[in-house]
Amino acid sequence: MYGSRGDSTRGITVIGGGPGDGDYLTGQARAAIGRAERVYAARRYFEFVPPEKLRPLEPLAAALTAIGADCRAGIRAAVIVSGDPGVFSLLAALKRRLGDENLTVVPGVSALQAFCAALGEAWQDSRVLSGHGRILSENALAYTVRTNASVVVFCDAERSPAWVCATLVRAGLPDTSVAVGERLGYADERVTIGAPGDLARGGYDALSMARVLNPDPEPAGPRVGMPDDAFIRGKTPMTKREIRAGIASALRLRPDALVWDIGAGTGSVTIESALQCPFGDVYAVERDAGAIELIRRNIERFHALNVHVVEGSAPDALAGLPAPTHVFIGGSGGGCGAIIDSLRRLDAPFRLAATAVTLETAHELLAALSDWHGVEAAQLAVSRLELVGGCHMFRARNPVFIISADWEGRA
Repeated sequence: MYGSRGDSTRGITVIGGGPGDGDYLTGQARAAIGRAERVYAARRYFEFVPPEKLRPLEPLAAALTAIGADCRAGIRAAVIVSGDPGVFSLLAALKRRLGDENLTVVPGVSALQAFCAALGEAWQDSRVLSGHGRILSENALAYTVRTNASVVVFCDAERSPAWVCATLVRAGLPDTSVAVGERLGYADERVTIGAPGDLARGGYDALSMARVLNPDPEPAGPRVGMPDDAFIRGKTPMTKREIRAGIASALRLRPDALVWDIGAGTGSVTIESALQCPFGDVYAVERDAGAIELIRRNIERFHALNVHVVEGSAPDALAGLPAPTHVFIGGSGGGCGAIIDSLRRLDAPFRLAATAVTLETAHELLAALSDWHGVEAAQLAVSRLELVGGCHMFRARNPVFIISADWEGRA
């Protein structure tokens, strides 16, 4: 069970150090530092710890090993983390390493609270992200801002406020408003507010945060079966809306999926997959130069920052790509058997969907997938309403097979 204030001499105490100088260190935190035999702290908190107790928290791997040894030896140790332990701190890592029963948590004032206080804003409805020591993709940031009225980002030197603002411009969100808070809680704290295009050119302290306001957020959720005329089209055949909806159903995408779209064509399935997987990535594999140009134009049209174009023919072009969670084969150039054979060499499990317009291709796919798990096949025959000679009639489109299965990895 977790420790409590009355039981704070046992195990490891995780202390929230606040965002800035000593004014943000609570009385409870000071008392916990006083009770501890050893205190692990980042350099910015050294002045709050008696020298005989102080242990550096960097390098982190060595410090975590030492903290674990202290816990096993029954030494009363404390760890001072930045801000509040429950907001993007080491608490989760310490829980995994030491177990809940060995931890006492002392809350602190987070940088999030200090920032929103400086802005005079409530933060309970804000979406909070962190690029500080964590993976935060451009598309994840763009999607979150696009679908929320207020987003707060913990920044660092790499995922800086300038990066946040540049990403918003690239994502087609230049009309949002950005506030940047630097060195929050210190005497030289600074808050700057402006448009992303203006603030993207600035230089910022590594201890900073960004708040983005979107005056017109879109509804969250996947876009499935978008109108065909939403895409830029050329001479390359495009997978039509109803078929795309069937493919999405067969693929069973999730928000963080990593998708290979093999034979991407104009990129219609690529784009819909990217919009359905805002926290994932889509690799569009295509060999035709005209189709590649269309894919790039559609990426720009939809601000799909999580799409990566791979020029070349499968299966050779698949070498070196990150392992997929989902694969769609829309065009194989007559080589679907070779593509399936190459996919069979992947160790990790993934979901596959493929389309075929001829009986021969459908037969080849079913034969190649015969030992896969949960093979399913359906034929979609779509007729669309058209005006012909002053009358309305349904005109049939060519039927399409959608075949799906699961690869569970090599035995």
